[in-house]
Amino acid sequence: MDLPAAVLPHPNHILVVDDEDDCNFVTRLVLKKAGYGGKLTCYTAPEEAIEHLRRGVDLPDLMFVDINMPRMNGFELITQCELEGLLPRDHVNVFMFSSSNRPLDQAQALAITSVSGYVEKALTVEGYERVIQVCMQH
Repeated sequence: MDLPAAVLPHPNHILVVDDEDDCNFVTRLVLKKAGYGGKLTCYTAPEEAIEHLRRGVDLPDLMFVDINMPRMNGFELITQCELEGLLPRDHVNVFMFSSSNRPLDQAQALAITSVSGYVEKALTVEGYERVIQVCMQH
């Protein structure tokens, strides 16, 4: 059952990992427009996100991870986090986030244990609401 946006439970903390500052800015605006008022942390370097998760404090409830990033792509980031046990499935919902709508990317994303879903960017209010619906089912 789809709930109206006004009744959707927002996460307390969203972590965005995307190497493009512009995308992070747009994501921030869209989340605000969707009524999100919690904590939002954005990293442009996957290594910084891993360090954040390694500290084990202030863990996000929801993560958006870009697929195509230099040095370490989103798949490599999630794989590293899984190897280190940094993504407790009962606490963190991970969504791969990409401008690619290639079926291969989507299939690869959904094959990863820690990944709850796939969202095309730029994020929209409707896309965010669909993510929250999926999170409610986990």
